[in-house]
Amino acid sequence: MNAFRLGTTLLPQILALLLLGGSLDLLGGWNRTDAAFGVLIVLFLVTPLATALLMAVEVLRYRDRQRKREPVSFLMSGIGIFLFLEALALDALMLSLVRVH
Repeated sequence: MNAFRLGTTLLPQILALLLLGGSLDLLGGWNRTDAAFGVLIVLFLVTPLATALLMAVEVLRYRDRQRKREPVSFLMSGIGIFLFLEALALDALMLSLVRVH
């Protein structure tokens, strides 16, 4: 579970760094290749799906522990919700930056 949490936490950060690095030309021209475009499209599609899955899992775990009357914190569910909203915001930013020629 911790590996899944780490992976889904890193996905939006990688997408943001790729966008920032490409816009500031810090990637040494890699952002102008087909490989970079493929990575960008994969991250564009996978990031919201993975963070939505993390959010759903964390909320269900929170509800399950709450029903069992165990001491529980909303922190992990809140992080899952935040990461999902971050992924949606990054995708909206990417769509707003698209230039149709």
